[in-house]
Amino acid sequence: MPELPEVECLTRAVRSVILGKKLDEMVFHRPDLRWPIPMQDLRELIAGKTILSVERRSKYLLIETESGYAIIHLGMTGNMLFSPEATGRWNHTHASFRVIDDSGPVGYLHYVDPRRFGCILCSSRDALSQHPLIRNLGPEPLETEGLDEILYQRSRGKTVAVKNFLMDAHNVVGVGNIYANESLFLAGVKPSRKASAVKREEWTKISGAIKSVLTAAIQAGGTTFRDYKHVDGEPGYFELSLSVYGRDGDPCLRCKTGISSSRIGGRATYFCRRCQR
Repeated sequence: MPELPEVECLTRAVRSVILGKKLDEMVFHRPDLRWPIPMQDLRELIAGKTILSVERRSKYLLIETESGYAIIHLGMTGNMLFSPEATGRWNHTHASFRVIDDSGPVGYLHYVDPRRFGCILCSSRDALSQHPLIRNLGPEPLETEGLDEILYQRSRGKTVAVKNFLMDAHNVVGVGNIYANESLFLAGVKPSRKASAVKREEWTKISGAIKSVLTAAIQAGGTTFRDYKHVDGEPGYFELSLSVYGRDGDPCLRCKTGISSSRIGGRATYFCRRCQR
């Protein structure tokens, strides 16, 4: 599943393609993805209007015009790919948007999603903050000052494993399974510990580790897995730098102890028994 670094990289790539331009034609090849696509509302709010910004909120891509926002989520296998062709050359292309500038058409942005767990929705400008997918999201980890104190306070009385606590977007957004594993390793905190048992000073380490891991992932271009690619179709490369995720039995990069694995909340979890307490 694309996580925050992948979506941030894609957001920047899409921004470079469409910012200041217009999406003047919208072709939908099916009426729904995870939810019905509000085709008429999207055309009224987005089509033919100058793109003022392309931003990310959690794992949602937000395309802004003077009238409102397109809200796009990649689900488990979604992507947005740019092509000079009106018909996407990729299987499972469900929507296509023609990009134009003052000189005319410059290409097409295609939404591709084999499993159709993503979404293409929209919101008026004044309603975005109260949109059901947006209003209950936690703080952005890379932009929030005092994240350690926020996480410490929110974890009080929580008996859930600290890894699951971090993966809950109500507490902090964008820390999916891969980066929760990596951040807790960097911070030296065992992922199965109760969130309420994590000390204040440990939350400082965890919040710093989250920022370091996510920043490194963004700089490296995201994590390469079978479905994720950039807007030009090229894959990300952060998988090469993973410290624990997927390394069950391999020697720890710090102490050489074999990396252990378990399942927490039904998700694969990787950690070092010696380095993480």
